[in-house]
Amino acid sequence: MLPSTRTLSRAICVATVIAASAPLAACTHSQNVYDPAAAAQRRWDRREERAYRRWEAQRQLQHLRYEQRSIDEQRAYWLWRRDHPNY
Repeated sequence: MLPSTRTLSRAICVATVIAASAPLAACTHSQNVYDPAAAAQRRWDRREERAYRRWEAQRQLQHLRYEQRSIDEQRAYWLWRRDHPNY
């Protein structure tokens, strides 16, 4: 038994919507992290990740996830970040 044209069309529409929205979901992924220098929560997204990696490179640090850094290193990052808002 073959599926009806209506069922097939509906399945194609659903698949198209899911496929089209997948990149948007990836672009909007962010989380909150703690900024010990300001005692505040900050949004961590792709832009912040780029700035963080630049901070690591300038200080010649091995890459670690932000959460793996010590409180002193996290504080140093956010102090640097305030001086470099355009990254």
